Amino acid sequence: MSCECLLFLPILFYRFIVWMIPCCFKYTHRHREAFDIQLQWTHSNDGGWYSDFYRKSISTRDTFYVLFGLRLRKLGEVNVEKFVQRLSENMNTKGQVPSMFIPSWYSGFSPVYKLDDIDTVDSNAFFLIMVWWMCEKDYTKMNKGLYLYCQRAFRWLENNQCTNTMYEPIGASWETTRQHDGYLLLTNVITIQAIRSLELIAMIQKDTILQEACIEKHGKFLQKWQPELYRTQEVLPRVLAVHWGMVPSNFLLSFNQELQATWIPLRTAGPVIDKTTFSSWVRGRSDMHTTVVWPFVGFLWISILAKRMKMDLARTWWASYIEFHYPQTLYDMYSKETGNPIHRAFLKASPVHSVTISMYIAANHSISGLAGCKQSQSV
Repeated sequence: MSCECLLFLPILFYRFIVWMIPCCFKYTHRHREAFDIQLQWTHSNDGGWYSDFYRKSISTRDTFYVLFGLRLRKLGEVNVEKFVQRLSENMNTKGQVPSMFIPSWYSGFSPVYKLDDIDTVDSNAFFLIMVWWMCEKDYTKMNKGLYLYCQRAFRWLENNQCTNTMYEPIGASWETTRQHDGYLLLTNVITIQAIRSLELIAMIQKDTILQEACIEKHGKFLQKWQPELYRTQEVLPRVLAVHWGMVPSNFLLSFNQELQATWIPLRTAGPVIDKTTFSSWVRGRSDMHTTVVWPFVGFLWISILAKRMKMDLARTWWASYIEFHYPQTLYDMYSKETGNPIHRAFLKASPVHSVTISMYIAANHSISGLAGCKQSQSV
């Protein structure tokens, strides 16, 4: 906070310049290629996807959601193995999985374990889920070495758990702008699925001791957090919970009725207002997870509805997202007021956003029922 205080006036001055002279900061990227081709641009031959057109980093979190979209098209198993191997080879001595890889001209890619000097906590959970995705179609891909990496990743997660809760400092996972009491629902939902994934991995390894321990832990975590899925205003944890079967089947329709908006928000209306961090308030990012449209969440929900054979609901939401169907490229963040990509100081939408493109292709595939996805090359 002290650093933010010292930079307060320069930061406000920069924000004022960007706000007053937006023409100097216009987007220049215009891509007319099909989305599947754009997704190939961001793919790394060493495993994983660059987050966007700028190819500055390969994020574990983003790659997880890209693979999620590919799995919804039944293509995920093709790409997951190489990235799992990359993560396991770069696991540190503590058992922590890298949150991203940063390319450099002198040493190839450097693994990153901390963001703003804070350990990321969700990468280990993503790793365990992706390992199960890899083994789901072919059990022979699981060997003793990889199984040891899974156990190490799980032990590191357990070091951050207490009373069936995954704890994390502010800024340790995706919702970096939120203040909280040491835990977030989204992280715990992902952790629950990671425990379930390790249970299945232990089963194919015939490790009954670890399997039974995971069954017990999974039950306790689910018992604690399932009621929160009914009470929360957060959307993404509930979307994932529906897909992973953490809630009864009748939850889907009641949850869908609650999403009374043109585009699916990250938080529904309700009495609880999120408190933002001082840093995000100073830098103008306090609404990053409240008032900004994240299209990948909507496309993910459309795919899940179609997978659950709720085609009428899926097509209704698909029509709501018509403005995003034929852009020259897809960005990660859009303004609710203008429908344009966010572009302001310290908060800039990324073109050719890999996660958004992957989820769009998955949603289009689920709606059309076609094996491929093509779209118009112009608006």
